[in-house]
Amino acid sequence: MVTPARGALHDRDSLSWRFNSQSFVLLGGPRAAILQVCDPGVAAGVAEFSSYRTDPFGRLERTLESMLAIGFGSPERRREVLDRLERIHSAVQGQLDDGTPYSALDPQRQYWVLATLTDTVIEVDRRYLGYMKRRHRAAYFEESKAVANAFGIPDRLVPDDYDEFREYFSDMVATLVPSEQSREVAETLIHPRVRYVPGFAWLPFSAVTAELLPTRIRRELGVRDLNRAELATVRGAQLSMRNSLAHLASGAVANPLNARAIRSAA
Repeated sequence: MVTPARGALHDRDSLSWRFNSQSFVLLGGPRAAILQVCDPGVAAGVAEFSSYRTDPFGRLERTLESMLAIGFGSPERRREVLDRLERIHSAVQGQLDDGTPYSALDPQRQYWVLATLTDTVIEVDRRYLGYMKRRHRAAYFEESKAVANAFGIPDRLVPDDYDEFREYFSDMVATLVPSEQSREVAETLIHPRVRYVPGFAWLPFSAVTAELLPTRIRRELGVRDLNRAELATVRGAQLSMRNSLAHLASGAVANPLNARAIRSAA
């Protein structure tokens, strides 16, 4: 069984391992990625420096794998991944249409990316598992600070506690103005075009992603509200997962990216 490496930021008794190592968190991956690109600077970097059109889930998978490695890999593995990300991100820079510069190494944007991942795990649990009480959410947020520190994000940009984090996240959701690039990336993640996979096969996943998005963001992106049938399907999935996940063996719900992410540094 895969477990965190010796010297990992989070051990097997942490809430981070309990939740991030399970496959259910993958439900929220597209939601986190869409929220990230609602920052026009993040959207521009994704649009100009990634292959999201031809490989819509590639960046998402690499992001999740990197975060698992940083949180649960050995110190050597963590350093390897952080150095690789810094090299990649150093080239991701440019200007928005209004002339505003952007950079993937901007610590404010880096923290927004981390915040979307933290909030998404909490939100997916709230809707699909129902384990976390408020104290768990607060503790999970406290654990996330170790990852922000690993990225070198200044303490002044990281909320002091869970209440401040909720305020920060709400303010971001209320003030972000998605760009046309944001909408293009979001459309690709909600309605992916993957060779040999018919479009209708993605409908349940599209409904899950749309329902997870904050209402304002969903409408700013031009994503329609779910109809009654779609909403009933999502609610049924939430009820089914709440009733079944707790009874499954840990191996049956393990995140499939765990082993690859935590492998020893080369």
